[in-house]
Amino acid sequence: MAKDLGVPRYDPNTEAFQSRAQWKKVDNCRKQWIERWSWLLDERKQAQNEADAIRQEVAAVLPHVTGKLESTKSLKPVPIVSSGIIGWLAAKPDCRLEIYTSWISKIPLKLPDAWDDKNYT
Repeated sequence: MAKDLGVPRYDPNTEAFQSRAQWKKVDNCRKQWIERWSWLLDERKQAQNEADAIRQEVAAVLPHVTGKLESTKSLKPVPIVSSGIIGWLAAKPDCRLEIYTSWISKIPLKLPDAWDDKNYT
């Protein structure tokens, strides 16, 4: 009756057989990979060792840059009232924003016109 309705029939023996066949394929592929491509692992180790040696040589020659150590800024105490949340962080001396000047010393109002230049031609 299951065939009449088009419902696939589940057979545990067939499932087990197919699973075992799949495991055998995986094992065969693993063995073939080791036989055919294991030399790539040795090549990679050798290339990695050469790259590490080059990095060490370059690091010994280049001057070392010492960075600024991380400061221990604290955000506590947090204000309790909601109106104190806005702007409370910038009020702390450790968390003030740095102010940079403009890179343009004098902002031009209008670019010079090429037709007004006497030495244009």
